[in-house]
Amino acid sequence: MAERILKLITEQQARALAYLLHETRPDWGVQSLLSLIDKHKDAVKIGALTIAAMSKALEPSCKTPAPIFHPGTHWPVTARTNLPKPEPCPDHIGEAAHNCRCCHADVRAGLRPSQMIGKHYTPQAIYDAMKASLEDQ
Repeated sequence: MAERILKLITEQQARALAYLLHETRPDWGVQSLLSLIDKHKDAVKIGALTIAAMSKALEPSCKTPAPIFHPGTHWPVTARTNLPKPEPCPDHIGEAAHNCRCCHADVRAGLRPSQMIGKHYTPQAIYDAMKASLEDQ
């Protein structure tokens, strides 16, 4: 029980971090940051979260705050084991949605639009063929 209390991020800490991130990245809204932090408030300690969140905020390629809680090198080593498990890719078993290698390969092969990485995707040609075969029955 004591371990869980130590990990809990207070509302005051969450607000302070949200405002700090918003000052660094004005396009990241305070309310959305608070929601994201609240969703994961007992996953990691505030110090580890601050390091990871600021690392992502300073990364120009990170357009939204969602990747803060994805596993990666932006997390201190000691915090990585407590991170929430990433959502699975709906099309590729065993792959995390946020960085599915199979989806990336599909994009490079021209089989999937880049905005559909980690999301369910049925190419129009396959959909049309399935629909036609059902209509023939």
